Amino acid sequence: MSSINSDRNFPICYEAFGEPSKPCVIFVAGITGQLISWPDSIIHDLVNAGFYVVTYDHRDVGLSCYYDHLDTPPLSAVITALQQGKPFNAPYTLNEMAHDIVILMDQLTVSKAHIVGISMGGQIAQIFAIEHPDRILSLTCIATSSGDPELPPPNPEVIDFFFKPAADSNDFDSLVDRHVAQYKLYNHPDDFDLEATKALHKKAYQRAYHPEGNQRHLLAMISASPRGERLQSVEVPSLIIHGDFDPVFSVEHGEQLSVCLHNSQLEIIENMGHGIPDRIHQQLIELMKNHFST
Repeated sequence: MSSINSDRNFPICYEAFGEPSKPCVIFVAGITGQLISWPDSIIHDLVNAGFYVVTYDHRDVGLSCYYDHLDTPPLSAVITALQQGKPFNAPYTLNEMAHDIVILMDQLTVSKAHIVGISMGGQIAQIFAIEHPDRILSLTCIATSSGDPELPPPNPEVIDFFFKPAADSNDFDSLVDRHVAQYKLYNHPDDFDLEATKALHKKAYQRAYHPEGNQRHLLAMISASPRGERLQSVEVPSLIIHGDFDPVFSVEHGEQLSVCLHNSQLEIIENMGHGIPDRIHQQLIELMKNHFST
């Protein structure tokens, strides 16, 4: 059983699967993430294992509320300011995006949940664990980072990709091709399925397209404070899943998280890049089921 919220006055679009009386698992997507980005097999296997699973669109993307009324500086101006040691104010912060989870939980009358985040979503999940310890059962961080400055930067190819001119927003095929190129850059060659990747991104663009939200997500990430020291206060069980092929957050990011999070389990997956390829779905399901039961 699944349900999609239909209250247009509520700012977050979400979908819930399973019985609300069961332990809740909330999935927090990466940058520009929509609720459809999570693999169906993982959601349904967790429901069958006795969990109430919730996915949602981040603010500013998908069918959630947009924040176009906020002043949004261009990325180039932000980079220049940072290089000059000048502060800048992001339109909103990852902390505010973490509070969106609280708003969602209150809407669903969920008092505590297992929080699972990937990439930017993993950073939001960390902040949630730090700032809302009374609302979290466990933390799962997939392909993410504490944001501490001593950690390795993304591969040069990744940085170059984000500074390439954006695709023509009026050309549907160009938009899809750009994200296919990003997926290919992020993942191991053995995990690249061209047709499946195209189908996923076509579905996302047909559902909603809001590039201004992508810009504000990126600014929220850039403005976020390092979390390594503060993560030492997190007491709930933490599962860290990281690939040794991740070009965005190299394996050192996952290893450092396992040091910061004292009550943690680290799983390094061979040839996993910055994503969740089909071949590891079952492995992730078993890891999470065991983790949620601790």
